[in-house]
Formats: sequence, structure tokens, C-alpha cells
Amino acid sequence: MTNQSLAGHITKFRVSQTPRIKRNRPAVSCSTCRARKQKCDRQQPCGPCQKRGVEDSCHLDSTPRPPPPSLANRGNTRVQNELRQMQSLLQSLLSQPNQDQAATSCDTLAAGVDRIRQAISGNTSSALTAPQVDQPPDIVFGSLAKATSEDVLAALPSRQCSDKIVSTYLNARHIAVPFIHIHQFRRRYEAFWNNPESANLLWASILFSVLAVGTIIPDDKEGRCQSSAFISMSARCLVSGQYSTATEFSVEALAMHLHARCFHQEDSNINLSQLHALAVRIAQQRGYHLAGDDFLQALTPFQVEMRRRVWYYLQYYDVLLSLEHGLPPVIHEDTYSIGHPTNVTDDEFDEESKIIFSSPTTEAYAALPCVYMSQLLPILRRIVCHALGFKTYNYKDALFLRSQLETWYRSIPRCLCVHSVKNTCLTNTASAALHRVLFQLIYNTGIALIYRPFLNIMSLENKNFKTALDLSRKNALRSIEVYIEVGQEMQSGGGLYHNPQVKANLPVNDFFITMIMAPLEFFGCPDLPQSQKGYIIHTLETAAQLWPTRSCVSSYALESSRLLQVILADIYSSTSIERPMYPLYSKPGKCPLAMLWNLWFKKWGWLGELVD
Repeated sequence: MTNQSLAGHITKFRVSQTPRIKRNRPAVSCSTCRARKQKCDRQQPCGPCQKRGVEDSCHLDSTPRPPPPSLANRGNTRVQNELRQMQSLLQSLLSQPNQDQAATSCDTLAAGVDRIRQAISGNTSSALTAPQVDQPPDIVFGSLAKATSEDVLAALPSRQCSDKIVSTYLNARHIAVPFIHIHQFRRRYEAFWNNPESANLLWASILFSVLAVGTIIPDDKEGRCQSSAFISMSARCLVSGQYSTATEFSVEALAMHLHARCFHQEDSNINLSQLHALAVRIAQQRGYHLAGDDFLQALTPFQVEMRRRVWYYLQYYDVLLSLEHGLPPVIHEDTYSIGHPTNVTDDEFDEESKIIFSSPTTEAYAALPCVYMSQLLPILRRIVCHALGFKTYNYKDALFLRSQLETWYRSIPRCLCVHSVKNTCLTNTASAALHRVLFQLIYNTGIALIYRPFLNIMSLENKNFKTALDLSRKNALRSIEVYIEVGQEMQSGGGLYHNPQVKANLPVNDFFITMIMAPLEFFGCPDLPQSQKGYIIHTLETAAQLWPTRSCVSSYALESSRLLQVILADIYSSTSIERPMYPLYSKPGKCPLAMLWNLWFKKWGWLGELVD
């Protein structure tokens, strides 16, 4: 075969290449050597130029490398190119003949394009000088500066002061949360001070929350300001530690932060019910709602017990916040399988424990109230849904709820029952006395909530209404008696005088008292038994003298004080007893009756016919 016959088969095909982009590298030789393509020693003047006698033309120019364009700049450049093409297209349209009618519109559009180009140029220049955000804003806590180990150390007080605050918190067992194991926390606390740079930010958030609660226990103005600063730093550590990824310490840090914020109710920046719901959801992601046998990975007995305590505390706040805000509970009985906490002190088990044995119920150790409160919470959750109208039971079913509550109340050991607050303070610690008072008030609150939906003003002659009203009155009177004893023990010479735990915990008790007394405002106290009328009036008058002193530090005490004034005014108007002159703690132009009517009825929406 000749070459000509092969010519059609041996044609060279070349793939077209994209033009090479020459990198703008810095110069490594002088201009003369670069032009002659010779090696340069980069001296001034260089050796080759000296040999050739052209020292004056030896220049070593370094070409600066431009910074890489950012994503925003590349986007702005692309928009600028698009606008430039639009402007050239408009100009070509204007240059064509027979376009007189659209000339005005095209001129206006071209002017608009110019304005857009100028605006983009201005935004580009301002974006170059705008400060960069170190972390995106959190959906709950908002925009917070990123916390580093240096920030953590700068926000902490001295080691000696920190030790004192932590000790104050751990010794206040009625205020301290049960899911912080004392000995484990102290070991991690020592490790933190030995090497603070390597500390987990979520654990640092727990530490700042502990400091926030510990500084507020002494109840002074300086401590409250310092506590607010610790809470802010705790939030920064939460966000910087990426709590939303559900890693280790995420649930404990959120729960402890919620606990600390409950002592700052005046701070409305964070909605506590939303923060609690977030903590519950992350706890579910971490499997805190499941029993230890449901896990594929092995959990130590210590880890299982601490998970029980965390889940118990989330349930406790679920009931409190649902009752306070009139919202349905977040946790439901058929969505968790984890058991109740074990009645065991922190001294009786630790991380190396293989088996955890329950202690006897004869002594009111720190864990015993948690065990019985955990058993009450499912019952109380059903009662709250019944009272707030989410699942209202008929009278027969309400009596069944009452029987469940009574069964729990009878199961409480004697060391947690209130017989006399004064005797309790003499023979027990302040923490044990406060636990007894809390149990009694929660039980009385459950009774009040069970019968509240049947207090219908349209059925005054109904037998169920009369029974409900009579029980509500007796229940409220018993609660007021207990709280009067607490107030008297807080006076000079009493067993609770100048006890920091009492002052820090009283707002919760004030809340329960307000819930218990609320029904009496609307139905008053007519037809009081003659044999008890004097005692009842004396009890209410005593409370009316005690509670106004706390109304400046507790909003619930203020509401209880107003309720007492309304109830006493109703009693005085129906009898010939002269009314004493008590200070009226109400805002000008607002009647306590109207204010509390809105608080208990319009807010929650049940018994709506009463509002009309």
C-alpha cells in the first residue's frame, strides 16, 4: 500500500486544549537574567550582571501575589458581568432605527442598571471591612461570642473563691441537682484546674451553672449580679461546645443551665419551657429515656443511675413548667422506659461500682425525695392535663385520680411527712424540713387541681360542686397553716432563720400556694362553720401579715398576698367583723380580682363560661 493510500488513515488528531493559565509566581531572578534566560544568584547587583558590566540594569522586582477572591467577591463579579451585558444590549437596541417608542423605557432601564452596579460596588467595599462572625447565631441563645479556654479562665473567679462557691452549692442538697455526683464532679473539677486548656466546653458550662447557683444562695445583690455573668458564660460554653450535636455532657449541661436560669425568673431573654423542651429532645437522642437493657452498647451501673436522675429531673421541670405556663407536658408515659432513681447516696456508689443497692427508707437522705417525687410525677402529669383542660375527666374518673394520689401520699415514709414544721426543724436539717414542706404542698396542689374543673359558678347547687368547693377550702386552709409555720420559723429565733437554702427555694413553694388558693378567690368563703369561723379568719389574717414582706422578692408571694386580701374582703363584707388595715400590694388602676381572673382563667382557657 502506497503512502498516498495511507494518508487518509494516518491523519494526526489533536485534542484541543484549554488555554493554560499562567500562575503569577514571584520573580526569582533579575530582569536582565530573566530576559537572557540565565541563572541569577539574586544578589544586588547579581554576579552575571557584574561580569557583563550592566550593574545599573540589574533589578530584582518581586511580584506580589493577589489574595484569592472570596466566594462573595466571585458572586459580585459575576453579577457585574451580567449587568454589563444587559447595558450593552440596551445600548444596541437604542442604536437601532425605528425604536423611538421604546427609547424612553430603555433609557430608564439603563439608568436602573447603573444604579444596581453602583449599589453592588458599594456593598462589595463595605463587605471587605465588615467584621466576620466567629460562629452562627444559635436558635435558642442567639448570637454569642465564641468561648475559648482563655475566655473560660478569664471569667472564673480565683481558685479559692471558686472552691467556696462550689462547696456552698454542693452542701445545699435541697437546691443541688441530683444528677451531679459529688465525688465525680470534684475529680473533674480538680482535673480542670490542673489543665484548664484541655477542658470540655460543655463541662465548663456545667461548672459555670454551678457557680451561678452557688453565688445566688447567700441572697445578696452582688452575688446576683455575679450569678448573671456566670449564666451568660455558661450559655457561651454551651453554644461553643456544640450542645446541639448531642455529644457527651450535652444533656447535663442543658439541664444544669435550665436549673440555674430558674433562679433568674426576671430574665425573660430565654423561654424556660422552650429550653426545657430542647433538653428533653436531646436527652431522647442520647437515649436517656430508655432503660439500660434497651441499649446495644454496655452501660455501667453508675451511668444507668445517673441517666435515671437526669430523666427524673427533666420530668420534674416538665410538670412545673406545664403548670406555670398552661402548656401540655412534653414527656408522656408511653414514650420512656427508664425506671425511677435509686435510693442511694453519692457516698454509697461511684464510677467503679458493679452493683448499686438501695438504702432503707427510714432516713431522709438526699436521694429519697427524688425517688418518691419520681413516683408522683406520672400521677401529677395526668392531674395537670385534667385541670388545664387537655384531657378533662368526669367526676368518677377524677375520684380515681384522687385515689392514685392518696395511695402515693400514704406510701411516703414518715421521715418525709409534715406533722409540725417547728418539730421538723428541731430534729432534722433544713434540707429535710424543706423537702417535707414541698411534698405536702405538692400533694395539696394535686387535690386542688383535681377538683378545680368542677368549680363551675353556673352549678352552685350541684352536689359535686359543693363537695369540690368544700375540699378546696379545707385544702387551702391546711396549706396556709403549713406555710405560716414556715414563715414563723424564718423569723428571728426560728429553726430556718437566715438559712440561705430557704430563701432560694421559697419561690417554688410560693407558686404551689398560689395554685392552691386560686379557687377561693372566685367563690369566696360564705357560710363558714360557726365553730371554725374565728380560727379561719385568724389564720388568713396571720398569713396576710407575713406574706407581704416577701412580695418584693417573689412574684408568686405577691399574687398570694393579693389573693388573701380578696378572700378577706369577701369575708368581711359577709360578716360584721371589722376589717384590719393591711397594705394593699397592687398596682394603681388594677384590681387584684381582675388581674388574677385573667391569670388563672383567660390564660388557660378552661371554664371559659365564667369569663362571660
